[in-house]
Amino acid sequence: MDVDADGKSGFDEVREGVLSGRLDPRIALECLLAVKLGLRSTAIVTIPAELPDGEVLGAQVDYEFKCRLAGQAPDLKTRLSDTVQRKKMPPVAFKAYLLRSSFERNVIGSESYRAHRRAAEELGLEVMQSEVRPTIREWYLCLPENREAVSEVLRRRHEIQKEMRRRFKPGDPIEFYIYPEERDPEHLRALGALLGYPPCCVEEYLKERVTDEDAPAETPEERAARQVARWSAEKGSDPPAAAYWLKDFFPCRPDCPEASAKGDGLRRALAVLDPELARRYDDIRRENLARVRTGPEKIREHEEWLRSR
Repeated sequence: MDVDADGKSGFDEVREGVLSGRLDPRIALECLLAVKLGLRSTAIVTIPAELPDGEVLGAQVDYEFKCRLAGQAPDLKTRLSDTVQRKKMPPVAFKAYLLRSSFERNVIGSESYRAHRRAAEELGLEVMQSEVRPTIREWYLCLPENREAVSEVLRRRHEIQKEMRRRFKPGDPIEFYIYPEERDPEHLRALGALLGYPPCCVEEYLKERVTDEDAPAETPEERAARQVARWSAEKGSDPPAAAYWLKDFFPCRPDCPEASAKGDGLRRALAVLDPELARRYDDIRRENLARVRTGPEKIREHEEWLRSR
């Protein structure tokens, strides 16, 4: 582990960042430290949504884009540059250019972006960035020795997306076009292994994502929420939070022994670094469980919001 001029290691910097509030606890513990400690090969962070000020950054990007599209960039240099690009590009390409440029100015230049990227680099992690949309990036965080495996998963993902764009027909469900890799078993198994998901949980997820029908009877979010509700109804209490060891992870069942072991292993490793980090992780697992319980409701609310825009 590299040590800076003050004698601090990357672990020290991340620990202090969490305790001071400079770093998001979930990103720091579930992603940065879990990968560095070898408890998962890869972690994904969606930028800017998962940064602590993600909503503010997203709003800033939207506002700048609208201003620049109307020819009202905040400074003369940008207005002149936008005028030149508008003349050179087709309308759709020009909008994509404005979105990417606004993202770079507001997100990549933000303190929260720099702080989390710096923390990853101080731990010696690779930060592989993939563009989902012009204003959304995914960080694939991994150790250098896993870079090739992550690159292969990303390569296959892009191939699947390219093939879907070629084959997509009017009337096909739009989610097939947006996330075609979610219906590819090979991709999901490879990605699940890199992310540290137990095979039993990956296979349960596949049942609901990869089907012969246009739409499965139940989504993973619906199934996971139903399992939590049934557990609470039958036992009169919430299920243990141990299996809900990562955000957006759905254990095959609330008491999955493999998922619980993963979470407990991460907790023990964090406790060695600082007992407070382990306590923070306890809170995160409870938040993950609560998020699973309300997942379908939140998805419906988001879909209604999108329709109203």
